[in-house]
Amino acid sequence: MSESQGFCTRLDDVRQQAGPESAIYLVLSGTSASKPVRHFYAMDGLTALPLFQGTQYAGWHEVMPFLAQVTETSAFLGWIDESDSADWGWGLVSNATLEEVFSHIRSLTKILLPDRQEVFFRYWDARYFGAILESVDETCRAQLMGPIATVVLPGGEVIEHPGAPDTAKPVEEFPWFVLPAEALKKIAALCWGQLVDNTVSALGKKKQTPLVRYPGPIARQKVERHLRRLTSGDAITELSPEHVQTIHEALMREALQGAH
Repeated sequence: MSESQGFCTRLDDVRQQAGPESAIYLVLSGTSASKPVRHFYAMDGLTALPLFQGTQYAGWHEVMPFLAQVTETSAFLGWIDESDSADWGWGLVSNATLEEVFSHIRSLTKILLPDRQEVFFRYWDARYFGAILESVDETCRAQLMGPIATVVLPGGEVIEHPGAPDTAKPVEEFPWFVLPAEALKKIAALCWGQLVDNTVSALGKKKQTPLVRYPGPIARQKVERHLRRLTSGDAITELSPEHVQTIHEALMREALQGAH
Protein backbone atom coordinates (compact mmCIF):
# COMPACT_ATOMS: atom_id res chain seq x y z
CA MET A 1 0.00 0.00 0.00
CA SER A 2 1.33 3.41 -0.90
CA GLU A 3 1.77 6.47 1.25
CA SER A 4 -1.60 8.15 1.74
CA GLN A 5 -2.56 11.14 -0.40
CA GLY A 6 -5.87 12.86 -1.16
CA PHE A 7 -8.26 10.54 -2.97
CA CYS A 8 -8.90 12.61 -6.10
CA THR A 9 -5.26 13.62 -6.47
CA ARG A 10 -4.11 10.04 -6.15
CA LEU A 11 -6.82 8.77 -8.50
CA ASP A 12 -5.78 11.31 -11.15
CA ASP A 13 -2.11 10.30 -10.77
CA VAL A 14 -2.97 6.61 -11.16
CA ARG A 15 -5.14 7.27 -14.19
CA GLN A 16 -2.38 9.25 -15.93
CA GLN A 17 0.20 6.57 -15.22
CA ALA A 18 -2.12 3.88 -16.58
CA GLY A 19 -2.39 5.57 -19.97
CA PRO A 20 -5.17 6.83 -22.24
CA GLU A 21 -6.83 3.42 -22.65
CA SER A 22 -7.64 3.17 -18.96
CA ALA A 23 -10.88 4.25 -17.29
CA ILE A 24 -11.92 5.41 -13.82
CA TYR A 25 -14.61 3.51 -11.95
CA LEU A 26 -16.15 4.01 -8.52
CA VAL A 27 -17.75 1.42 -6.27
CA LEU A 28 -20.46 3.26 -4.32
CA SER A 29 -21.76 1.97 -1.00
CA GLY A 30 -25.50 1.58 -0.54
CA THR A 31 -25.18 1.56 3.26
CA SER A 32 -23.29 4.82 3.75
CA ALA A 33 -25.14 7.55 5.64
CA SER A 34 -23.60 10.07 3.21
CA LYS A 35 -25.78 8.67 0.36
CA PRO A 36 -23.09 8.59 -2.36
CA VAL A 37 -25.39 6.95 -4.91
CA ARG A 38 -27.94 9.74 -4.60
CA HIS A 39 -25.23 12.40 -4.95
CA PHE A 40 -23.74 10.62 -7.94
CA TYR A 41 -27.03 10.64 -9.86
CA ALA A 42 -27.63 14.27 -8.94
CA MET A 43 -24.20 15.43 -10.08
CA ASP A 44 -22.83 13.07 -12.71
CA GLY A 45 -25.57 11.40 -14.72
CA LEU A 46 -26.64 7.83 -15.26
CA THR A 47 -23.46 5.83 -16.01
CA ALA A 48 -23.88 3.47 -13.08
CA LEU A 49 -25.04 -0.11 -12.60
CA PRO A 50 -26.61 -1.69 -9.48
CA LEU A 51 -24.19 -4.43 -8.44
CA PHE A 52 -26.86 -6.88 -7.31
CA GLN A 53 -28.48 -6.66 -10.75
CA GLY A 54 -29.00 -10.11 -12.21
CA THR A 55 -28.74 -11.85 -8.82
CA GLN A 56 -31.36 -13.07 -6.36
CA TYR A 57 -30.63 -9.92 -4.33
CA ALA A 58 -31.71 -7.47 -7.04
CA GLY A 59 -34.57 -6.29 -4.83
CA TRP A 60 -32.32 -5.15 -1.99
CA HIS A 61 -32.62 -1.51 -2.98
CA GLU A 62 -31.97 -0.14 0.51
CA VAL A 63 -28.42 -1.54 0.62
CA MET A 64 -27.65 -1.71 -3.12
CA PRO A 65 -24.02 -0.93 -4.07
CA PHE A 66 -23.35 0.59 -7.51
CA LEU A 67 -20.51 0.62 -9.99
CA ALA A 68 -20.09 3.98 -11.71
CA GLN A 69 -17.79 5.14 -14.50
CA VAL A 70 -16.51 8.73 -14.34
CA THR A 71 -13.98 11.03 -15.96
CA GLU A 72 -11.40 13.25 -14.27
CA THR A 73 -13.78 16.21 -14.67
CA SER A 74 -16.73 14.54 -12.94
CA ALA A 75 -18.57 16.87 -10.56
CA PHE A 76 -19.08 13.90 -8.27
CA LEU A 77 -15.33 13.69 -7.66
CA GLY A 78 -15.62 17.22 -6.30
CA TRP A 79 -18.28 15.98 -3.89
CA ILE A 80 -15.91 13.23 -2.71
CA ASP A 81 -13.14 15.78 -2.22
CA GLU A 82 -15.37 18.00 -0.09
CA SER A 83 -17.17 15.24 1.81
CA ASP A 84 -16.02 14.08 5.23
CA SER A 85 -17.47 10.63 4.54
CA ALA A 86 -14.97 7.78 4.84
CA ASP A 87 -17.39 5.01 3.88
CA TRP A 88 -18.78 6.20 0.53
CA GLY A 89 -16.92 3.43 -1.35
CA TRP A 90 -13.64 3.37 -3.31
CA GLY A 91 -12.15 4.00 -6.73
CA LEU A 92 -10.33 1.88 -9.27
CA VAL A 93 -8.55 2.19 -12.59
CA SER A 94 -8.82 -0.48 -15.26
CA ASN A 95 -8.41 -1.01 -18.99
CA ALA A 96 -11.52 -3.20 -18.96
CA THR A 97 -14.98 -2.06 -19.98
CA LEU A 98 -17.71 -1.08 -17.51
CA GLU A 99 -19.49 -4.36 -18.21
CA GLU A 100 -16.34 -6.44 -17.62
CA VAL A 101 -15.51 -4.72 -14.34
CA PHE A 102 -19.17 -4.97 -13.29
CA SER A 103 -19.30 -8.70 -13.99
CA HIS A 104 -16.17 -9.37 -11.98
CA ILE A 105 -17.20 -7.32 -8.94
CA ARG A 106 -20.73 -8.79 -9.00
CA SER A 107 -19.15 -12.26 -8.90
CA LEU A 108 -17.83 -11.32 -5.43
CA THR A 109 -21.34 -10.88 -4.00
CA LYS A 110 -20.71 -13.92 -1.83
CA ILE A 111 -17.51 -15.72 -0.90
CA LEU A 112 -16.69 -18.86 1.04
CA LEU A 113 -15.17 -18.96 4.51
CA PRO A 114 -12.48 -21.56 5.21
CA ASP A 115 -15.21 -23.94 6.48
CA ARG A 116 -17.02 -23.48 3.11
CA GLN A 117 -19.82 -21.39 4.65
CA GLU A 118 -21.26 -18.86 2.20
CA VAL A 119 -21.24 -15.24 3.37
CA PHE A 120 -21.78 -11.85 1.78
CA PHE A 121 -18.56 -10.10 0.81
CA ARG A 122 -18.76 -6.39 1.66
CA TYR A 123 -16.49 -5.29 -1.16
CA TRP A 124 -18.16 -1.85 -1.23
CA ASP A 125 -16.77 -1.11 2.25
CA ALA A 126 -13.32 0.36 1.57
CA ARG A 127 -12.00 -0.26 5.06
CA TYR A 128 -13.00 -3.90 4.85
CA PHE A 129 -12.01 -4.48 1.21
CA GLY A 130 -8.64 -2.80 1.69
CA ALA A 131 -7.94 -4.93 4.78
CA ILE A 132 -8.79 -8.08 2.83
CA LEU A 133 -6.49 -7.17 -0.07
CA GLU A 134 -3.65 -6.45 2.34
CA SER A 135 -4.23 -9.67 4.31
CA VAL A 136 -4.13 -12.21 1.47
CA ASP A 137 -1.20 -13.44 -0.59
CA GLU A 138 -0.53 -12.26 -4.15
CA THR A 139 -2.42 -15.15 -5.73
CA CYS A 140 -5.59 -14.34 -3.80
CA ARG A 141 -5.14 -10.60 -4.37
CA ALA A 142 -4.90 -11.18 -8.11
CA GLN A 143 -8.08 -13.27 -8.01
CA LEU A 144 -9.98 -10.61 -6.07
CA MET A 145 -8.82 -7.74 -8.29
CA GLY A 146 -9.34 -9.56 -11.59
CA PRO A 147 -9.44 -6.87 -14.33
CA ILE A 148 -8.70 -4.09 -11.81
CA ALA A 149 -5.22 -2.63 -12.26
CA THR A 150 -5.28 -0.33 -9.22
CA VAL A 151 -7.56 0.23 -6.24
CA VAL A 152 -7.62 3.70 -4.67
CA LEU A 153 -9.10 3.88 -1.17
CA PRO A 154 -10.85 7.01 0.22
CA GLY A 155 -7.74 8.13 2.10
CA GLY A 156 -5.65 7.99 -1.08
CA GLU A 157 -3.98 4.64 -0.31
CA VAL A 158 -3.21 2.65 -3.44
CA ILE A 159 -3.24 -1.13 -3.90
CA GLU A 160 -1.77 -2.43 -7.15
CA HIS A 161 -2.62 -5.65 -8.92
CA PRO A 162 0.29 -8.00 -8.13
CA GLY A 163 0.57 -9.14 -11.75
CA ALA A 164 -1.22 -8.43 -14.99
CA PRO A 165 -4.96 -7.63 -14.69
CA ASP A 166 -7.19 -10.22 -16.31
CA THR A 167 -8.40 -9.69 -19.83
CA ALA A 168 -12.05 -10.39 -20.64
CA LYS A 169 -13.00 -13.96 -19.75
CA PRO A 170 -16.11 -15.81 -18.55
CA VAL A 171 -16.96 -14.74 -15.02
CA GLU A 172 -17.54 -17.45 -12.47
CA GLU A 173 -20.79 -17.72 -10.53
CA PHE A 174 -20.49 -16.77 -6.89
CA PRO A 175 -19.36 -17.96 -4.47
CA TRP A 176 -16.03 -18.95 -6.02
CA PHE A 177 -13.45 -17.20 -3.82
CA VAL A 178 -12.37 -18.93 -0.59
CA LEU A 179 -11.10 -16.58 2.11
CA PRO A 180 -7.90 -17.95 3.69
CA ALA A 181 -8.10 -18.72 7.41
CA GLU A 182 -5.28 -16.32 8.30
CA ALA A 183 -6.99 -13.45 6.49
CA LEU A 184 -10.23 -14.17 8.34
CA LYS A 185 -8.45 -13.93 11.69
CA LYS A 186 -6.90 -10.57 10.81
CA ILE A 187 -10.13 -8.87 9.81
CA ALA A 188 -12.74 -10.53 12.05
CA ALA A 189 -12.91 -7.74 14.66
CA LEU A 190 -12.90 -4.98 12.05
CA CYS A 191 -15.69 -6.59 10.06
CA TRP A 192 -17.88 -7.24 13.07
CA GLY A 193 -17.58 -3.68 14.31
CA GLN A 194 -18.50 -2.31 10.90
CA LEU A 195 -21.49 -4.64 10.64
CA VAL A 196 -22.77 -3.42 14.02
CA ASP A 197 -22.31 0.20 12.94
CA ASN A 198 -24.17 -0.41 9.68
CA THR A 199 -27.01 -2.11 11.53
CA VAL A 200 -27.33 0.74 14.04
CA SER A 201 -27.44 3.18 11.11
CA ALA A 202 -30.12 1.19 9.28
CA LEU A 203 -32.24 0.84 12.41
CA GLY A 204 -31.92 4.56 13.09
CA LYS A 205 -33.82 5.22 9.85
CA LYS A 206 -36.80 3.14 10.96
CA LYS A 207 -39.91 5.03 12.02
CA GLN A 208 -40.57 4.84 15.76
CA THR A 209 -37.22 3.17 16.39
CA PRO A 210 -36.78 2.51 20.11
CA LEU A 211 -33.07 3.29 19.82
CA VAL A 212 -33.77 6.99 20.33
CA ARG A 213 -34.67 6.22 23.94
CA TYR A 214 -31.12 5.21 24.82
CA PRO A 215 -27.71 6.89 24.89
CA GLY A 216 -25.57 5.93 21.90
CA PRO A 217 -23.33 3.34 23.64
CA ILE A 218 -26.33 1.57 25.22
CA ALA A 219 -28.24 1.55 21.94
CA ARG A 220 -25.24 0.01 20.22
CA GLN A 221 -24.94 -2.69 22.90
CA LYS A 222 -28.60 -3.60 22.48
CA VAL A 223 -28.23 -3.84 18.70
CA GLU A 224 -25.06 -5.92 19.00
CA ARG A 225 -26.75 -8.36 21.36
CA HIS A 226 -29.63 -8.97 18.93
CA LEU A 227 -27.21 -9.08 16.02
CA ARG A 228 -25.18 -11.86 17.66
CA ARG A 229 -28.34 -13.87 18.21
CA LEU A 230 -29.33 -13.45 14.58
CA THR A 231 -25.96 -14.08 12.94
CA SER A 232 -24.09 -16.14 15.55
CA GLY A 233 -21.40 -13.44 15.43
CA ASP A 234 -20.58 -13.92 11.75
CA ALA A 235 -18.14 -11.08 11.09
CA ILE A 236 -18.56 -10.55 7.38
CA THR A 237 -22.23 -11.10 6.58
CA GLU A 238 -24.14 -8.03 5.36
CA LEU A 239 -27.66 -7.96 6.75
CA SER A 240 -30.62 -8.02 4.42
CA PRO A 241 -33.49 -5.54 4.90
CA GLU A 242 -35.50 -8.46 6.28
CA HIS A 243 -32.87 -9.13 8.95
CA VAL A 244 -32.78 -5.45 9.89
CA GLN A 245 -36.57 -5.56 10.27
CA THR A 246 -36.28 -8.65 12.49
CA ILE A 247 -33.93 -6.82 14.85
CA HIS A 248 -36.17 -3.73 14.78
CA GLU A 249 -39.17 -5.84 15.82
CA ALA A 250 -37.16 -7.50 18.59
CA LEU A 251 -36.15 -4.09 19.92
CA MET A 252 -39.78 -2.93 19.78
CA ARG A 253 -40.90 -5.95 21.81
CA GLU A 254 -38.12 -5.36 24.30
CA ALA A 255 -39.14 -1.71 24.68
CA LEU A 256 -42.80 -2.63 25.22
CA GLN A 257 -41.88 -5.19 27.86
CA GLY A 258 -39.77 -2.61 29.64
CA ALA A 259 -42.69 -0.19 29.70
CA HIS A 260 -44.81 -2.59 31.72
